[in-house]
Amino acid sequence: MLPMPIEVAIIGAGPNGLGLAAHLRQAGVPHRIFGSPMQTWRDMPKNMYLKSLGFATSIPIPDGRRTFPEYCRAHGLEDYEPIEFATFAQYGLELQRELVPQLEETLVTDLRRAGGQLVLTLATGERVPARRVVVAVGLTYFARVPAVLAALPPERLTHTWGPKNFEAFAEKDVLVVGGGASALETAVLLYEHGARAQVLARGGVSWGGRGVREWQRSWIDRIRVPISSLGHGRENWALQHIPWLMHYVPAERRIAFTRRHLGPAPAWWLRERAEGKITIHVHTTIEQAQVTGDRATLRVRQAGMGAREIEADHVMAGTGYEADVDRIAFIHPDLASEISRLERAPRLSRHFESSAPGLYFIGPVAALSFGPLVRFVAGAEFAVGVLAKHLASQVTRPGADMASRA
Repeated sequence: MLPMPIEVAIIGAGPNGLGLAAHLRQAGVPHRIFGSPMQTWRDMPKNMYLKSLGFATSIPIPDGRRTFPEYCRAHGLEDYEPIEFATFAQYGLELQRELVPQLEETLVTDLRRAGGQLVLTLATGERVPARRVVVAVGLTYFARVPAVLAALPPERLTHTWGPKNFEAFAEKDVLVVGGGASALETAVLLYEHGARAQVLARGGVSWGGRGVREWQRSWIDRIRVPISSLGHGRENWALQHIPWLMHYVPAERRIAFTRRHLGPAPAWWLRERAEGKITIHVHTTIEQAQVTGDRATLRVRQAGMGAREIEADHVMAGTGYEADVDRIAFIHPDLASEISRLERAPRLSRHFESSAPGLYFIGPVAALSFGPLVRFVAGAEFAVGVLAKHLASQVTRPGADMASRA
């Protein structure tokens, strides 16, 4: 016999999950939240920094205070750029302890529909029925490895996602595939830990530029090229200040824009740590990958140079992420089959609800429904605000008249 269902269950304890839980707690909405707080950020390597500006990286909380820049200044740290991943992780942990003390640090191992309601199974063995479930898992399940590399065995191939022991690659040849931030950051850290790293980029490498700080710009320049939480430019300004607009753009146009806008680009502060130290092969195509003896062999075609083979002890794929409902390990296939898709991602309503009633998704997984803003921490303010208001309007508080439920 299952207990009475809770109103809302939140799966994930990153910026979106913590922000939503803080809003629901203030609104008096009964809920439970599961996950390891800020785990993705705590796993980030040392000596690496956020690409985002400090003011664009706050966790949304109801009173709008306790911003990330305020935290940085209070601790005598850089509050604009570049800011260490570890600083953001500690900021999130502090907010969690203060505003989301009810967090349960356990994993959800199964989510399915049973008896007309959603039921979570926890790693502890507890089964938790819920009227509504919010999936806020970030990029955890979505690391993408191109098919041409997938034939390599796990001991020769890893994705750049997740914690790494870079010291284990000292004196080894490592090929890093990709031209974006994660690929170049990984290559730099490999080099700095004694590995012989090379980068294979499909296109060129577009290094980000260090912009002039806002207070140093003329007012005319600020109007012509406005700043936003996503960077400079009118498109970015519109994405931040009219965040709901992208949801109403026809899906084909929205998806195409989301895929091309704010694409892979390593940050400016990484450039001097990479150039002249790491060999970067641009405009390359990997035609084949196989194991030869105890090494990985990649057949690579490079513009203007033809095809050749490159051997390495290990290959790391910094090849991005792809939202795919079927790869979220805890969602039961029967429940997944209820979810309409945009490509492999869930198709979401204006309230972030999927076609499976009561099941919501926020964070990067929502990007094909809401555009590129929600791929970033900067998008959490919009997503959390919309969803928290919606959930508060739907649930029954303890003691409230059942007939008042919407």
